[in-house]
Amino acid sequence: MKKKSYKLYIVFIGIAILYYALKFSGVLVLYAIPSSSSEPTIKTGSFILATNLKTPKRGDVITFIFKDRLQPDSPIQELSYIFRLTAVANDTLEIKKGIVYVNGKNVDTQLTLKHSYLLSQAQLDKVKDLDPENFPINKDSFMVFMKDADAKKHALEKQQFIDKKGKPDDFIKEKYQQNWNKDHFGPLVIPEGKMFVLGDNRDNARDSRTIGLIDASAITGVYWKTLF
Repeated sequence: MKKKSYKLYIVFIGIAILYYALKFSGVLVLYAIPSSSSEPTIKTGSFILATNLKTPKRGDVITFIFKDRLQPDSPIQELSYIFRLTAVANDTLEIKKGIVYVNGKNVDTQLTLKHSYLLSQAQLDKVKDLDPENFPINKDSFMVFMKDADAKKHALEKQQFIDKKGKPDDFIKEKYQQNWNKDHFGPLVIPEGKMFVLGDNRDNARDSRTIGLIDASAITGVYWKTLF
């Protein structure tokens, strides 16, 4: 019995050593996803694996370190983030009517994205089986975050909530000193050593539009797969 317990102990220690070796080398790192900012690609509550063995390129979902605050009054700390690498140094990024263009090319066409839709109660009832994120605006109006494919399926594309051009977002204006918003942004040329990241849940992600450009050297890995 003691021999069996000793073997199990050795196996446990071996697994622990392997886990930490992979983690601290960056070869294979496990992340828990606490928010919906990368949905529908990566769901809230998922556990994913990322690796630094892959060279990050435009369009990849990446992990990176960023100095930020969890709350407005909390101290600044280094946090791990996961977003889609959308533009790199010398790229020209522009968002027009909610569509992202990099060097003049629409980069959203091959992605499965979420946007916000302004729906009535009756319209919300049509998609309630999808269990979308939704927040009441008034008695019969809801801001709903849902997949664009689902909106199209239920003929709700025209309900997409798009900020008007020239209407500044206070957070974006503070960061870029421009009258831009989430749907009308740029053009912006990405400087050397920087990158621009976006959440796939485009209207419910605190990404480079509001937190600013990210140091390219801050990348820690490329998303590999979702475990569960």
